[in-house]
Amino acid sequence: MNSRVFDFNKKIKAVAYAVLILYTIIVAYPLLFVLLTSLKTNQEFFVNIFGLPEHMEWVNYVNAWNVGKLGKYFGNSMFVAIASVSLTCVVSMLGGYALAKLRIPKAQLIIDAFMTFNFIPSIAIYISLFTMMGRMNLTGSYFSLILPYTAWQIPFAMYIMKQYFETIPQELVESARVDGCAEVQTFLYVMLPLVTPAIATIIVFTFIQNWGEMMWANIVTAANVAIRTLPVGLLNFKTEMGVQWGQYTAGICLVTIPLMIVFAYFQKYFVAGLTNGAVKG
Repeated sequence: MNSRVFDFNKKIKAVAYAVLILYTIIVAYPLLFVLLTSLKTNQEFFVNIFGLPEHMEWVNYVNAWNVGKLGKYFGNSMFVAIASVSLTCVVSMLGGYALAKLRIPKAQLIIDAFMTFNFIPSIAIYISLFTMMGRMNLTGSYFSLILPYTAWQIPFAMYIMKQYFETIPQELVESARVDGCAEVQTFLYVMLPLVTPAIATIIVFTFIQNWGEMMWANIVTAANVAIRTLPVGLLNFKTEMGVQWGQYTAGICLVTIPLMIVFAYFQKYFVAGLTNGAVKG
């Protein structure tokens, strides 16, 4: 009987490993294809589309950065992403702390109202939002990207912070107040060091969302090409010779590099934020 159970468990593990390997191949192959294509000439891409490059054309990255103007777009994306992520973190930390620890009436109702905004598709408000930006004379400026990105991410980020702050014992707050700490000091020196995983979770989620957003950026940057972000730059990627696929895929690789760096750096805190109070409710 035990032998049969053991054999059955081995078969289950074998199937599980086979499924995981297949899934890994499915996920990894497109990334590998883009990477290999970025190292080919345009002629080699059409002649040997699925094969390995004969010569490593690293110059594709240089040309994409300079000729394709992706260097400028990369800087715009980085500025917009960092600014919007920073604003999102500050607002969500303050709001989450207030709703979790300051005994605000109907705090749960407030956060539930915020969360309903997550169910509204962003595309449904593009016309009204663009009109509002025009009336505020923000169209064609970085604020037309930073402010909407921040507003779209705040409900989820504030929910994460509130849930995490609620896992911290109220006695810590009371002890800090008894010791003479003002509310700001309690927030900065007692509470914030304890919610590092939640902050990392917010940074990873919001950076990924804001870095890769294209639809709204394509609309507002039409009025000012100088603030065009990297996804929009790739959408309109052309050189004097048309679309150079080696340079184009090199640009795609440039898009993914910051995402991998951010996730790799915050991975430990990100996983802790997901497995602890950040998802309790």
